[in-house]
Amino acid sequence: MAADPYAIDAAFYDAIHGDGGDDLDFWLPLVAEHGGPVLEVGAGTGRIALPLARAAHAVAALDPSPAVAALDPSPAMLAIARQRAAEEGLAVTFVDGRLPGAELPPAAFATVILPNDVFLACASEDEQVRALRAASTLLAPRGRLALDVAGPGHWLDPDDNGEPILAWSGDAGGERLEVWHVRHDDLATQTRRLRIRYEVTVADGQVRQTESEHVLRYVTLPELTSMLDAAGLRVLDTWGDYLLGALTNASERLIVTAELVEGAPRRRVAT
Repeated sequence: MAADPYAIDAAFYDAIHGDGGDDLDFWLPLVAEHGGPVLEVGAGTGRIALPLARAAHAVAALDPSPAVAALDPSPAMLAIARQRAAEEGLAVTFVDGRLPGAELPPAAFATVILPNDVFLACASEDEQVRALRAASTLLAPRGRLALDVAGPGHWLDPDDNGEPILAWSGDAGGERLEVWHVRHDDLATQTRRLRIRYEVTVADGQVRQTESEHVLRYVTLPELTSMLDAAGLRVLDTWGDYLLGALTNASERLIVTAELVEGAPRRRVAT
């Protein structure tokens, strides 16, 4: 079994991201408008999946089956999400895996979402294409897919390669936490190798350090549109922020929604 790619990050994820986020006010209405069941890809500790499940709980009397499925490749992340869901009595189906490759029922979801750079964790163009094709096989007729990645104003920047950047600092369980990012951006491959260093200052003043490393592949809107089209998905809308602002050169986010094209091929994707 492969090592958990986010085991180190899981320990700090909730301290950094909390229970909300600027994007929640985007995802909740979007899913409510199009309906469930919904699959969140890259659900982590449940920051978005659990609020979606709380909203679904309000209509559980009409449909008692779980309306939310949460997919993630990190057992450590999912363990936290499962515990939180159990404590609240929320009906969520948790699946350990990633796209492509996860065992999920075909044509089962009205909505599939990939929030907050999850799509970029597919570290090659081929893997990104296969992930979107796999997602399309999971959508019911007229199903919708939405994803959120770094926009033109927050793209790769090799000029900062190797420079430690303080990405977050604050309290984590009564201890001081600083999160440092060291990036190595490659424009030729559109990839970022991101090293994340967690520095925890304990009660006696000593600093405990742990690190994780991830590879992200960045995409442009034309490239993403082409990938979606190849997966049988037609782009509906594009935005540059969570308030549905227009996409510009300065936009830090690139948000795209797409609809499954009627009669699109439903090929199973090789893992």
